[in-house]
Amino acid sequence: MMALICTVTLNPALDKILIVDEIRPGENNRLSNIETDVGGKGTHVSAVLSDLGVDNVATGILGGSTGRKLQRLLMDRGVACDFVWKQDYETRTSYIVIEFRYHRHFMLTEKGAEVDGETVDRLKAKVKELSHKCEYIVFSGGVCPGFDKSIYRELIEISNKNGVKSVLDASGEFLKEGIKSGPYMIKPNHDEFSQIMGKNMQDEREIAAHAKQLLGSGIRVVAVTLDRRGCIIVTKEQSWRIYPPDIHAVNTVGCGDVFLAAALKKIADKNSLDESFIFATALSATKAMQIKTSKFDLKKAQELIKKIKIEEWT
Repeated sequence: MMALICTVTLNPALDKILIVDEIRPGENNRLSNIETDVGGKGTHVSAVLSDLGVDNVATGILGGSTGRKLQRLLMDRGVACDFVWKQDYETRTSYIVIEFRYHRHFMLTEKGAEVDGETVDRLKAKVKELSHKCEYIVFSGGVCPGFDKSIYRELIEISNKNGVKSVLDASGEFLKEGIKSGPYMIKPNHDEFSQIMGKNMQDEREIAAHAKQLLGSGIRVVAVTLDRRGCIIVTKEQSWRIYPPDIHAVNTVGCGDVFLAAALKKIADKNSLDESFIFATALSATKAMQIKTSKFDLKKAQELIKKIKIEEWT
């Protein structure tokens, strides 16, 4: 039976996707359509995992009518929900504007309402409870006001004590602090990786070499995503450079979350790391071709796998 995966989202969102032919400044820009989707990085991962047939549970902090709508969307996708609910709190909304004529999209996000210490303590207790039941636990995304920069480090430490494999997808000080607790895998993008390493690296071999410096103390896999250029996967034993297929992108919001969910599905299925991340690259590419932020095309991904190039680096 496939391992249970838990996702933890500290600042979930409901995504509103606003579709317009062209944005004209100073004019009344009429929307051609509005779509609603799951928002927030960890909750994105859960929705994708569920669509891939992976047993998983989503937790984090929710509140208000927006929180109820988000939970309903997750449950409709087959995600088991075990959130911490806070009174007098409204889950945020993110807005993605897709401008078809010029193949552009824009993302506008609310920062989220502030949480208090009592809610943070309840979340820590929830993570402790769920980490007893999971093989992998994903900590993903930014945080709302009220969290200390050490929150991911503390949550990963709680999870590690129960033997669960922690996966961290964060940025800035939250990523820097989280790394200290030794998660099993981290998935920074190029900018996030450069920030924690203290230098902007463009040479891909240099990126791989610096990624190796992060291995040890619990970290077994470093996956650096390079936007449209694919990814670099580094372990102690091997490194791979994976190049994505050429596609026509419509909306790239959520591609990293589809990438992470797809990789975890294959890893949990005991596939090799190179096979897992090839599949992740293909599925993420199909996400970029979709309007919604957590949708993908599994059949198309199987076709795209044949067009992916991979190099093994020593």
